[in-house]
Amino acid sequence: MLKNHIFIAFRNFKKKKAFTLINVLGLTVGMTVCLLILAYAKYELSYDRYHSNAPDIYRVSVDLYSGDVLNTRDAQCYPAVGQMAVDNFPEIEAYAMARHYGRMLLKRDEIAFNEDRLYFANQSWLEVFDAPAIYGDLNSALDGPDKIVLTESAAKKYFGDSNPVGEKLGVVPGGGQVDMQVTAVIKDVPKNSHLTYDVLISWESGVKHLGWEYAEWNANNEFMYLLANQDIDHSFQHKLNATYFELTEKFEDRGDSLAVQALTDIHLYSDKSFEAEVNGDVTIVNILLIVAAFVLLVAWVNYINLSTAKSLERAKEVGVRKVLGTTRGTLIFQFLMESFIINLLALVLTFTCLQGVLPLFNSFSSLDLEINLFSDEQLLWQVVLFYIIGSLASGLYPAFVLSNYKPLTVLRGKLRDSKRGSILRRGLVVFQFLITMVLLVGTLTIYLQVNHMREQKLGFDKERLVVLRAPLLPESDEVIATKFNSLRAELNSLPQVNSVAFSETMIGRGTIDLNSTTGISSIENNAGGDLNFYMYRVDSAYLSTLGIEILAGRNFSHNMDAPAFADDSNLISGIILNETGRELLGFNSNEEAVNKPIKLWGKERRVVGVIDDYNHNSLKLKVDPLFMMFDKHLTATNFISVKIAEGTEDYREVLSSIEDKFSSLYKESDFEYYFLDEAFDQQYKADQQFGTIFTTFSIITIFVAILGLFGLVLYEVQQRIKEIGIRKVLGASVSSIIGLFSISFLKLIGIAIILSIPIAFLSMQEWLSAYAYRIELNVALFAIPAIVLVLIALSTIVIQALRVAQANPVDALRDE
Repeated sequence: MLKNHIFIAFRNFKKKKAFTLINVLGLTVGMTVCLLILAYAKYELSYDRYHSNAPDIYRVSVDLYSGDVLNTRDAQCYPAVGQMAVDNFPEIEAYAMARHYGRMLLKRDEIAFNEDRLYFANQSWLEVFDAPAIYGDLNSALDGPDKIVLTESAAKKYFGDSNPVGEKLGVVPGGGQVDMQVTAVIKDVPKNSHLTYDVLISWESGVKHLGWEYAEWNANNEFMYLLANQDIDHSFQHKLNATYFELTEKFEDRGDSLAVQALTDIHLYSDKSFEAEVNGDVTIVNILLIVAAFVLLVAWVNYINLSTAKSLERAKEVGVRKVLGTTRGTLIFQFLMESFIINLLALVLTFTCLQGVLPLFNSFSSLDLEINLFSDEQLLWQVVLFYIIGSLASGLYPAFVLSNYKPLTVLRGKLRDSKRGSILRRGLVVFQFLITMVLLVGTLTIYLQVNHMREQKLGFDKERLVVLRAPLLPESDEVIATKFNSLRAELNSLPQVNSVAFSETMIGRGTIDLNSTTGISSIENNAGGDLNFYMYRVDSAYLSTLGIEILAGRNFSHNMDAPAFADDSNLISGIILNETGRELLGFNSNEEAVNKPIKLWGKERRVVGVIDDYNHNSLKLKVDPLFMMFDKHLTATNFISVKIAEGTEDYREVLSSIEDKFSSLYKESDFEYYFLDEAFDQQYKADQQFGTIFTTFSIITIFVAILGLFGLVLYEVQQRIKEIGIRKVLGASVSSIIGLFSISFLKLIGIAIILSIPIAFLSMQEWLSAYAYRIELNVALFAIPAIVLVLIALSTIVIQALRVAQANPVDALRDE
């Protein structure tokens, strides 16, 4: 019996090759897109879940307030909070903390690398988080000073394939080299972790060499995690803060509070300052999941539309089979079998397509997604369920429609397309093109928003700027400063170099190297105090090299200004404010702020200048209040900016000359550089990738929708061939026949466009709300996609209608 049903199904597929191909192709494309997006969503949702304690780990961070108004959310916390939580709350079993100190130089004999993915961590880090050991004992790997743990990749860089436990590595934590003992080697941290590292140094080393304190309540530099032995709800945060204020100062005086967040929520739901790495965005994941659902729905709708449209052609088959005694249940089973076979063929083709598409998607997105039914049991059951639901969803309605025909009506030739069936097909066409219109508006909006951010005035000049990573040296501040000044002189001697500047951080690096403080206020206006400012140190050439405009006052001067954090009665201890910072400190104009005293960390200083509000970060974020301090002796230098002369054509020659000068002074250091314009644009890489992925899948949805429209028009043309023949005999023109077919479909598309506008408007308004600098939604954003959609649909209709309109009417009427 089953064999007979399968035979009949394939016989029908063979008779209707065009419709079968449209259905299989549409479903294949829909399933491929859906599985790709599901794999991406699964990966994004998997972050940090590989830890065995993942459900019980919570991060504690700091929220900074201005009065009662939340000013900034920092991802980092105070070192003392961890022990406070363990001592005061029985539900907290342990705490783990880690500090990113910046790049550090690690050496073994002649092998030396600047390590950026390096953290100082306490011993509990290896107990709270999973870190499978390859060599060494993790129970004591970080329990004392001068201990270091390497990942497998880092160990190979310094020691090859040998066991390095017990060996020494030279580390330069500041001011001089310290020999530390390798105590363990662990497996590399998986990519789906919100905090990845290559090297862990014991936190005790920071206590010994850098003066850190476990009981620190004022400097929030730690990534702090609590391990709970029971479920924690929102009330725990209130209890934690109550104890925090009791042990320190009340909220009104501190201007901050602690925030608790589940470990598994960090990657998709956290966008705080000083995050360990750039996190994902749950909104993007949800949007792509909606797109996946849309593509598949459009493909299933195509199947339903074409199957019901063809129902009249199969009416005689149904009538004859019913007369011969076939029950309605058997007919429903037959038509459902066809749906299952079509979906199965599409599913097989989908996994064939994925073999070629997945590597391309991984290469583009810089991910390592896998779709393997044999190794992923969960995926296997999802695909099976997905296949069954899809086959039933797309096959049930056509099966009930076809099996419901009355044999007497069919065999007398009196069967007509039902009004209800026609309305349903038209409704499904409207639904398809409503989705397509929303996706087209989304595509255009995303493109224009990313382009807007890239072309917006930044407040600095990022062109022709080569940024060098400053060398890390085990030498005194005086020797370092002398060498930096020598490097400046050497680089300035090159004819292709305009200027050279030194700075603590660099534009475009987010908050990773910035300092955050609430300790600044205006003495005259009594403004500030609890406001969060960002700060970094620069030399006197920085502003001119970066093209940052001084709006009032002056630049730093060696003759007039004291170095940052130093007191000199003969020189000014000055700062340079940006405009946003000037406004928050209560000064009405840039000129008014110049030479005014401000209090910074309890000491009086003066505003020597006010600069333009440049965008230190991506234009997704608003400009933050910021001030600069004078790095007179270049002790804080992490970056060296080299401005290349205008008109320089051979950058390879310039870079070679710069590298020669650099290497002659720093023989043991790597020459690391990048171009500022490229690095700054990298901030928009995620937005560009999202835009490209969204656009690609939108085009695929349009293709599937048009494929369905093509099938419906093809069917209607075949049904009305004789009518068109008669019209032509009676003198109808080709254009009138084309219009006959076009008007009915264009009306449906017009309805879809009208219905889609409020949906697209609200969706894009919500998406744009995440951007501080965003485009305005205007009429063109909806008119252009509407015109494109109408033109694509019209061309599809015209191609089919033109073919029949130009045919000889005699051929159409020959059977009459």
